[in-house]
Amino acid sequence: MMIDERKGDCQGTQLYCKADGCPKFGTLGRPARDGWRRVKGCADPTARGKRSRTKGLTKQRVARKRLGVAPSNKFGDANEENWQDVLFANEVKSGKQIGAVVTAWLRIDAQVRSNESDYGSRRKPTRAIIMPDDWGKEGLVIIKLSTWEELVRPAMHDFYEGGASE
Repeated sequence: MMIDERKGDCQGTQLYCKADGCPKFGTLGRPARDGWRRVKGCADPTARGKRSRTKGLTKQRVARKRLGVAPSNKFGDANEENWQDVLFANEVKSGKQIGAVVTAWLRIDAQVRSNESDYGSRRKPTRAIIMPDDWGKEGLVIIKLSTWEELVRPAMHDFYEGGASE
């Protein structure tokens, strides 16, 4: 009788797993650094950490491409510390840690949309300016990546590349 090595019970650390019905049965993935093979949806710390890192690197890669920043090598680069951006030092955040920022943005965007005039089309993109009390005259500017691609990136290109050729 032939045993299929691809399927089986998850080999993750069951003591720390937070998944219902642990150990899960299913297709086993490649062995992790600890040598154990886990199924998709395993919730032990090693599996959660790998998924979290992969998700973060994916978000960094998407952000770099949409911002128009060149990668540090020919294969692309997800890690924002290595980006070839001459104007900005970049930091990409994703996941649960940005919930408060997203909630604030949604409130600001809803307020801007509710205050739009009924005269003509004023569907301009929202720009949030955040001015903390203890920062003096300094603040933060938040816009969507789609707005960056559509308006800011071409304007920066025209300013820096267009001015250099004159």
